[in-house]
Amino acid sequence: MTATKQILSLNRFDASKATGFDATLTDRIARRQATFGASSVLFYEQPIEMVRAEGAFMFDASGRRYLDVYNNVPSIGHCHPRVVEAISRQAAVLNIHTRYLNQTVEAYAEKLLASFPSPLSNVVLTCTGSESNDLAMRIASTATNAKGFVVTKAAYHGNTAMVTEISPSSMRTRTPAPFVRTVPAPASDAGPDVASSFAAAIRTAIAELQEAGHGFAGLIVDTIFSSDGIYADPAGFLRDAADVVREAGGLFIADEVQPGFGRTGGGCGASRVTTSFPTS
Repeated sequence: MTATKQILSLNRFDASKATGFDATLTDRIARRQATFGASSVLFYEQPIEMVRAEGAFMFDASGRRYLDVYNNVPSIGHCHPRVVEAISRQAAVLNIHTRYLNQTVEAYAEKLLASFPSPLSNVVLTCTGSESNDLAMRIASTATNAKGFVVTKAAYHGNTAMVTEISPSSMRTRTPAPFVRTVPAPASDAGPDVASSFAAAIRTAIAELQEAGHGFAGLIVDTIFSSDGIYADPAGFLRDAADVVREAGGLFIADEVQPGFGRTGGGCGASRVTTSFPTS
């Protein structure tokens, strides 16, 4: 992120600078803007129309192939035949919420929990990352009886009203809410001190929230800091930060909408709320 551009603006298509497009593409862009509005972001100087995908590759309307290193949602590639078959099979049998007993959902939850550390004993299934993070904030506030949160300076955690307040990268014209404090992302040049320096920044932010009367509910981080610029090393460096959070009575919330489910080569999750509080 630069001093003048937010994260989504770095690659954003600017319609005011669009020149030399053929009539078909110009019409497609106009239709998109007419229905989605100005808040819908297209990427690149010339928007791409994607029409299909397979494995690690996507294909545009002209048949050009792209290696997909940007589309952050799929974790096992596009159109995997086993996934396509499973979706089709389930849709042909049953499509419901989770308020009924269902062996498929229950078996999935058991398998998922088996991959987590033992203190994480329950799952709540949600539809979106925004919903996961919104729920995680409510859990943290309820468990701690506080409303203060700490995030990184270029964080993005979703689109609900609550989660937008902890997403500085979504705010062009204002700062985060009073109950939010921001800290720099872990410094890539801090070397072996990255863990202690990040933990120290969090400790300071927690003290500010407590002094302001907000209390401290939790630290929320995308565990590879993908909106801040990708900070993933050294392995385990977040442990010090998590210890500081728990010592202050707060919850450590791992927003793994982007890095979870093996997208970085290991791990899984959506939002994981970890705490030393007893759970029922």
